[in-house]
Amino acid sequence: MRIEDLWLRYFSIGGIAGQFEIEAYIHGAIALPALQRDILGHALNERLDEIKATDGRAPYSRGSEDAGRLQEDRPHEDRDRPEDESGQDD
Repeated sequence: MRIEDLWLRYFSIGGIAGQFEIEAYIHGAIALPALQRDILGHALNERLDEIKATDGRAPYSRGSEDAGRLQEDRPHEDRDRPEDESGQDD
């Protein structure tokens, strides 16, 4: 897949980094925030699904920066509280 095509797909699903930044990230010259890495990975995974590739998938971020965790993924003590009432002070 050409970098231009990957970037266009990434940008069309909400990515905000420019094509130059994506190319630099792919070559290991810069880091991207976790959300942008996940969007880029998702763009690549969509293309892999389209061509029915079986050689693996781009991974998604794990850890505290994951903003979109499902309720089932939250620790047990947080499950009964709505997302915006996590008990943390603002």
